[in-house]
Amino acid sequence: VSQYALSEQSINKYLSTHTDKASRSFNLSGLVNADLSLNNLNAKIGRDTPNKVTLTGNAVFAISSILGNQDANLQLTINARPDFDPVKGAVYPKDLELADYDLKTTQGAVKNVKTFIPLLNSALQLYFNDQPVYVLNPANSALEATAQKLAKGIKVEEGKLVFDFIK
Repeated sequence: VSQYALSEQSINKYLSTHTDKASRSFNLSGLVNADLSLNNLNAKIGRDTPNKVTLTGNAVFAISSILGNQDANLQLTINARPDFDPVKGAVYPKDLELADYDLKTTQGAVKNVKTFIPLLNSALQLYFNDQPVYVLNPANSALEATAQKLAKGIKVEEGKLVFDFIK
């Protein structure tokens, strides 16, 4: 056996149990505090964009600054390159691109979408720096245990991530 394939279903199960309502607070550019909470995350692997994972879900994003407060509920779609950290046995989305969003706020229209969306992008990058979309778990299967020990990298195939083993 020279590789391990991780299915979309396995990643979505992990996301539903490990990231649902996970919330993070950030200080962005020294002037803005932001809270980001993601839920109902769902992954599609290599289907919409080659070599990318597409994450869809809901976000609650609130920012506060000297200019005032703004919050929004978003339906968002993110495309990202999966990156494998062999030390942690974890897959992180990197090079995030906010592909689509539907924005609703409690205050009506977002005051300044031109600054709001870049702040959201920054918060998403920070959020996923330490929030993996999957962590290999040796208790799941012997093959997953092998992947945790021997995987050197991953590649995207439609509907799955494939971990190649060190030969």
